[in-house]
Amino acid sequence: MSYISDVATVVRGSGFRRLLSVRMAGQFADGVFQTALASYVLFSPERQADAQSIASAFAILLLPYCILGPFVGVFIDRWQRRQILLIANFARASLVASIALIALSSAPEIALLSVGILAVSINRLVLSALGASVPRVVPLDNVVTANAIAPTLGTLSTVLGAGLGVYLRSLFGGATDTNDAILIAVAAGLYVMAGSLALRLGRRALGPEPAAELPAALKAVIEVARELAAGVGQIRRHHTASTAFAVTAIQRFCFGIASVTAVLLARNTFSDPLDPDAGLALLAQVVLIAGAGFFVGAVITPELSRYLSPINILITALSFAAVTQLIIATPQTKTPLLIGVFFVGISAQVTKVCVDSILQRTIPDEFRGRTFSLYDVVFNVAFVAAASVGAIVLPASGRSVLTNVVVAGLYAGTAAVVWLRRTPTANQS
Repeated sequence: MSYISDVATVVRGSGFRRLLSVRMAGQFADGVFQTALASYVLFSPERQADAQSIASAFAILLLPYCILGPFVGVFIDRWQRRQILLIANFARASLVASIALIALSSAPEIALLSVGILAVSINRLVLSALGASVPRVVPLDNVVTANAIAPTLGTLSTVLGAGLGVYLRSLFGGATDTNDAILIAVAAGLYVMAGSLALRLGRRALGPEPAAELPAALKAVIEVARELAAGVGQIRRHHTASTAFAVTAIQRFCFGIASVTAVLLARNTFSDPLDPDAGLALLAQVVLIAGAGFFVGAVITPELSRYLSPINILITALSFAAVTQLIIATPQTKTPLLIGVFFVGISAQVTKVCVDSILQRTIPDEFRGRTFSLYDVVFNVAFVAAASVGAIVLPASGRSVLTNVVVAGLYAGTAAVVWLRRTPTANQS
């Protein structure tokens, strides 16, 4: 009953509900857009997918934000976050609409991906602003519960959006550039809706508090670097926060390897490589089942937090992931793959909820925006690094027992190191 009471307390807040609606609408649009983009780049009859092409797609779409992200974080701490959610979603809509036109024009793939760089960069800005805004709309004591609800419903919205994308793609007649362009245009409309929902929040409702003055252009650039250093310093001063960053890097690297493996297995092993529609349908199943794992992870994390500290929950989640990673080590049929991604999804979501809560509780509000942007950089760099390693070690079939065993070892080794380095303060926080 206490957990239900906490959920009721969080959901009762109108500010939280309005912030959640912006997240869910935007991430639903993400699901539709990502399905269309994956269909165009990886599941087109004219384009053969291998580990190298997957790694290239991830790198092109994620690395630019990894470079710009920390600088964006400083502005999350300066600009009104409601305005960021409003303007950024409208900007995403414009960019995604232009991507639809590029897909229809049969322009070189690099043109589409170049505009995609900007769209995805803005996406990470939106997610950072959403994460930094949570403590402004819920009591600090309910942050763990809010983090179990908001990111999870956002992830499920992405999954549902992806499912809608797959359904519409089949309804339109399968794998053609025209159908992919239509899906991308649908996503653009959904981003407009997400931006419009941000207007339901007060202009200053999400913070930050107005600064006394803003420096001139050149001074601002220098100040950005200084403030970033201050943000890093805040993380280093908090042992629990720095541990959470390290865990995020390892977990995302391992999750990235598993993601590339799943795409290759769905595209080239458990489906006819000449039938991209079947491969995309199987990948949609994988995403849906992983989403179910995310949901279960979000439900159990607040309950676990009543008995375990965040650090001990992280140790448990990493140990659990080490065992479940072995399930997908030797999949001869798709069933072990689907079971494995479900359990990996649970572990991933438990880890994310804990890390979000640790950062929100330990980092002061004036540093929170840049901290979450640095967090996103670690989140994405680790994933891209995993995709790059996967391009080297994974065959086109996606089957590699050794790779999966090494990933399981990374999970287990990280859990052991965190256990050995935990502090009494971390155990109680």
